Amino acid sequence: MISKTSRYAAAPQASLVRADGTELHYVVPPILPHPDDHTRAQVHRVTDSDRPDTLAARAYGQATAWHMLANANTVAHPDQLTETPGAEIDIPMPEGMR
Repeated sequence: MISKTSRYAAAPQASLVRADGTELHYVVPPILPHPDDHTRAQVHRVTDSDRPDTLAARAYGQATAWHMLANANTVAHPDQLTETPGAEIDIPMPEGMR
């Protein structure tokens, strides 16, 4: 079950019936914009104390928005955003603010 505060709360859901009759329910994954299509709001130089959730909270006011940072910087796992101190990461503008 998806909580009302989840970023997937409004995502479409679907189901699949297997050959054995069991029914699987799943969230249809969103189609994310291509990283080159985002508008860079700022660049952040990673420090030792940075975490993906705190960067998202600072940039967007919501810690769970780390996925926007991950997509803009083409990383598969959020920890990759902050694993290299000194690296620069893009902080994209939120959708609708371009």
